[in-house]
Amino acid sequence: MRATDVDFEREFEELVRDLRALPTAAPQQVREHVRALGEPQQPQTLHDLLLLVSWRRSLLVLAPVCVLGLVSAAVIHGVIHSGGNSKQTAAGQLDTQVHRGAVEGSGTTTTPVLGQALPKPLATPWSGVVPTPVPGRYQDYEASLTVRVKDVDTLHDRTAQATQLARSFGGYVASVDESTNGGGGQSDLVLRIPVARVEDAYFQLAKLGTVTAQHLSIKDLDQVVQSQRRRIVQLKVLIARIGETLKSSSLPADVRLRLALQRDAARQELASVTGSNKATLRQASLSRISLTLTSRQAAAVKKGGMSRIERAARDAGSFLAGAGAVALFVLIVVSPLIVLTLAWILGTRAYRRREERRLLSAA
Repeated sequence: MRATDVDFEREFEELVRDLRALPTAAPQQVREHVRALGEPQQPQTLHDLLLLVSWRRSLLVLAPVCVLGLVSAAVIHGVIHSGGNSKQTAAGQLDTQVHRGAVEGSGTTTTPVLGQALPKPLATPWSGVVPTPVPGRYQDYEASLTVRVKDVDTLHDRTAQATQLARSFGGYVASVDESTNGGGGQSDLVLRIPVARVEDAYFQLAKLGTVTAQHLSIKDLDQVVQSQRRRIVQLKVLIARIGETLKSSSLPADVRLRLALQRDAARQELASVTGSNKATLRQASLSRISLTLTSRQAAAVKKGGMSRIERAARDAGSFLAGAGAVALFVLIVVSPLIVLTLAWILGTRAYRRREERRLLSAA
């Protein structure tokens, strides 16, 4: 054994002996100072902060604040949106929409559509200008007219006069529905007038009384007619070719049967397309005018419409209704999360109470 190993062991034993000789008990002064410091304070978590706040008190404070904020927003919304709407009249007044389309192309042209109640009657429908179908094109011409007459007796006379006008212009009456109730009555007529005479017929019908509403629509059917005609030609050519092929006596039986079935199917389709083409041509040749004659007087309209306060109240009510709908939707969406959160909180509290009871019973 080398001398260096002996010296190391001896030194290690001396070091251990010196360490064991040192006092292990802390001085009394140090112990008292440590006791005075107490337990180290743990940092507060978000859960601890939430437990410090009473949820009942929070609801008592937040609920009135939210309601007050919502009502304030509704009032501001109503005041802002009611200021620039001074020309608005009561509900059921004139509602005019103008849609311009391409009459000469494929599309629909709609003239001004007037609502149910007018502040004043229309002196001349469309200022004396009624859009007429474009010559040389197939178009679906539809119009509706509401005319107010004096009384029920006048209503009967004007209904009979409207039917006579339809026949005088080369058309006919598709349907008539007349009803009376007390001092009022109404007649609904559907007139089919040749397109070439529709302008004259329309102005004659407008003279039966006071025009209160009108609507005009022109839908282009030229492309539909051309497509139907092309299909008819294709089917006729197909039927003729199949007929020529079937004249050959050298055809196998299965081929002959297949060609015969194809010809029958082509003939059925030809009959269907031909019927559709005739219906489209009939639709394009006769205009459809829906005439409503009524003896009921229009409801009086308040001059100047609703006041700004009424409009503001209405807009505020609409805003609150929309906000309520949004709140209900959000509540339905997040209700599962709310249920899970409440279950977690109640479960945590029950677990802690059980642990506290167990520790107290063990002590």
